[in-house]
Amino acid sequence: MTQEYIFRFLSVRPGSQRKKTERAPKTVPVYERNKPTQLATALKRLNDSGGSVAEVLRVVRAFQASDQHVKSLDELPFDVAAGLQWLAENDNRKSTDVDFAKALQELYDMPAKKIIAAPDFLVTKERVSDSLVAEAFHSSWERPTDSLTMARKFIALVEWAAKDKGLDPGLPMGSAFAELKVSIPDFARVPNPPKQEPPPVEDKPDPEAARRDKLRAHLQDLEAVHSELSNKAIDDDALLKPDRGSDESRKIADLETKLSSFEALREDDLRRLEDVRLGNEAKVHALPSASTLAGIGSARVMIKPEAIARLSGTAHRVLNDARIDLAKIEPTRAVELIEEQMRLTSNQLASSEKADTVLLFGGVMMEMSKVKGSMFGPAGAAAPILKDHCHFQAGIGDLLMVKQTLKAYEMAEFAHVENVLAGEARVREHRRLNIREEIFVSEEERETEKERNLQSTERNEMQSEAEKTVKSQFELDAGLQVSGSYGPTISFSASLNVGFSTSSEETQRKAVSYSREVTEKTSERVRERVKKEERRRMLEQVEELNRHSITNEPASNGHVRGIYRWLNKVYDAQILNYGQRMMFEFVVPEPAAYLLYALVENPPKDNELVKPVAPAYYGAPLKPSHLTRSNYLDFVAKYQVRNVLAPPPEFQHVATFDKQDKVQDGSTFGRGTKVDVPAGYQAYGATVMSDYTFTEGKSHTFHVMVGGASFDCTTYWGSAYKSLGNRYKELGIAYHLHNAWSFAIAVEVHCRLTSEGFAKWQQAAFDSIMEAYLVQKAQYEEAMAALAIQQGVKILGRNPLENRRIEREELKKLVLMMLMRNNNIARNSILPGYEPNIDLQKACLNGSWIRFFENAFEWNNLMYVLYPYFWGRKARWISALHFTDPDPEFAAFLKAGAGRIQVPVRPGFEKAIAYFCQFGVIWEGNDPPLRDDDLYVPIVDEIAENLGKLDEGVPYPEDAQPWDVRIPTSLVLVQNLEEIPGIKDMLTGNDVVITS
Repeated sequence: MTQEYIFRFLSVRPGSQRKKTERAPKTVPVYERNKPTQLATALKRLNDSGGSVAEVLRVVRAFQASDQHVKSLDELPFDVAAGLQWLAENDNRKSTDVDFAKALQELYDMPAKKIIAAPDFLVTKERVSDSLVAEAFHSSWERPTDSLTMARKFIALVEWAAKDKGLDPGLPMGSAFAELKVSIPDFARVPNPPKQEPPPVEDKPDPEAARRDKLRAHLQDLEAVHSELSNKAIDDDALLKPDRGSDESRKIADLETKLSSFEALREDDLRRLEDVRLGNEAKVHALPSASTLAGIGSARVMIKPEAIARLSGTAHRVLNDARIDLAKIEPTRAVELIEEQMRLTSNQLASSEKADTVLLFGGVMMEMSKVKGSMFGPAGAAAPILKDHCHFQAGIGDLLMVKQTLKAYEMAEFAHVENVLAGEARVREHRRLNIREEIFVSEEERETEKERNLQSTERNEMQSEAEKTVKSQFELDAGLQVSGSYGPTISFSASLNVGFSTSSEETQRKAVSYSREVTEKTSERVRERVKKEERRRMLEQVEELNRHSITNEPASNGHVRGIYRWLNKVYDAQILNYGQRMMFEFVVPEPAAYLLYALVENPPKDNELVKPVAPAYYGAPLKPSHLTRSNYLDFVAKYQVRNVLAPPPEFQHVATFDKQDKVQDGSTFGRGTKVDVPAGYQAYGATVMSDYTFTEGKSHTFHVMVGGASFDCTTYWGSAYKSLGNRYKELGIAYHLHNAWSFAIAVEVHCRLTSEGFAKWQQAAFDSIMEAYLVQKAQYEEAMAALAIQQGVKILGRNPLENRRIEREELKKLVLMMLMRNNNIARNSILPGYEPNIDLQKACLNGSWIRFFENAFEWNNLMYVLYPYFWGRKARWISALHFTDPDPEFAAFLKAGAGRIQVPVRPGFEKAIAYFCQFGVIWEGNDPPLRDDDLYVPIVDEIAENLGKLDEGVPYPEDAQPWDVRIPTSLVLVQNLEEIPGIKDMLTGNDVVITS
């Protein structure tokens, strides 16, 4: 019977070491034992001493630059090319049909034993062997170096012929020659980098994040300094006030008073002389003299040097960076400069604030900022250094099929026993009747009647007449006859006769009569009758009658028994091997990491939504008290708040002034006013600036009172400062002058922002932020509702086939990275510039790599298993748990913390892949030499030996026998009583005979 396919699977195992030993005659070692060449000796010494890659390549390139390196087979002293030509001409003949020793005799005029002893042969063997090893490290030939491999194989054939050995007799010479494998010794390999502990990896922070952190830290420092200086500005113990009673001030004031008096006397003398000239002697003697005060200069309120020294280190650093010298400017001005610095820094920080974007992963919406932070970390994070090469698994994959062949049926347990007593007759009748009748009647009738009658009349008549007569002499005779007809009812005729004479008469008469009469009568009668009648009657009657009768008459026949037994199928099942592949296995971390990164950095427009998130302050809902001078602009930028008020300054100054022009002979003045303290501020100090002139020699006073603080401005002019305590709303000012000719006064009240005033601004800013957030939220919800209406039924996710393609491409990329031992596998073959042009040199080189890796593996047969999320970074666990997709397999791919990948090598590329894994470069030819190792060589040998032998399937393992598989069926069989197994009586234990 034919075999039936049940299932198939792939078994991956290492290459057989036993078969490697058995096939040793097919291996051609490049170097013979105990006969090293100069290049082999140098390479072995470097391998034993742990030489670096650079040292090995230096030795190899030095050999390739020497005259010992083979650049063409034609330059060899022994004519290897002639022997290869003979093999090509006889490649289809079996070795048993050809006398290879005789052929060598004819080619070289000497037997094989003499050939291998000839100096030219030995030199050729050494040069070919060294050149082949050198090319394995560094390719210097412009064309593939397969000819070197073939030359080394032919040299081995000549040596075998001298020992009466040859190729495999069961194969054609060409196939047997191709199966020979050139083996490079283990010491001729690229050394591994020295094993050393890598330096500790320091994460390089994201430059943008570092900039933001620096700005935030600077803002915190500015806030601290702002608070510290604001407190110093109202602390009387820390302030340096002008002292009007100091000796130096008095000396300066006396000198200035004398100088002013002298100038005043000069003016008085001039006035007296003028009065004398005019004869006003009495006035001269009665005129008093005016005098002015000495000034004390500027009276700025400064911070004491010892108070400046007691400032915090942060304050000194910030003030130095801002170039603010407290020894030269007032503290309130310093606070204003600090506030300006805070505004500039806040603007820089707010410019980097963006609206929270929500990314749609399948059915889950996730905040992109959180996904970035948990999955990707800082953009400039350093990659750890590998301690050693990455070793991945390689083996043989056997395609195994389980097939079965039906061998027999076997009787199983009793299914039923039918007993009929002697003389018994039984009839069993079963009748089933199913009647179904369906009647369908449909009748429809419709009747419509419509009538319309409309009559309309419209008439309009207009008469207009005008005459004009002009007489002149004109001689012209012209005639025109025009007639026309428009329709059946209107016609006209026109005639023009003009005579040229001294007189002309023109008469124009217009008569326009317009009449319209429309009579429309429509009578429409539509009578429509539709009658539809449908009748259907269906009658279905099914009757089933089963009759079963058993008759055992006459009674002399005895009892009758019927034994029914189940039937089972018996199959021969066997595992068959239908082919082998060289398999590579990799375990890659977080296979979807780059895909997620690409989705977050450049999300599809349909999947990216800007969803306003409620304002928060370190995870808690935003409150007005959370807003400060340094952070409110972050919320303004994030929620696009308009017309928000800037925070009020910490200090404000309000002023009032008064003056009196000169009054002859002096007078007494008393005045009062008030100053309104700004809302939200409290007055803590006042500065009085005053000056006046008075009558010399008479008592004079100038007293000022501001909010309960008194100022005596009698003796000096200038400014003076005093603290006021805390006063709100308004401040009273009063001043009195006695015997003063003129005066000028200005009062400046210094105010500081109260906590209530700042809280009022916080509340206003908070209201503006929340209003902007609610507007954005309403717009978002409205857009989502409109989008839902437009889209109708929205299909989430992608086609599963597209998801499988994405998964395979990502896994393929990771496999290539591990094979090449390089994270950057991109191949740039385009020249830099605006117009994309091909870099021909790079395109040729990159094309070889791309062609090799795309063809060397059967990527369409890539197999993978995804492992849970906890095998990945712990930082991404929370995000990975919430990844969902309508395609559950794609969701598992997004969540996976690791993946195990198996990819087969395309038949015929086994040696090329093994060569790449051993030397890290691509062999451009067809027959690369391999280093004799225990990983790749057994795999290549076993696959080469079984090539073409497993097409029809062979038992696996070898010499395995099929096993029986029993399958129960629903079939029963009536068995003869003679074939029934023995039956025992349970009570007596005796055998019961049922055949009689």
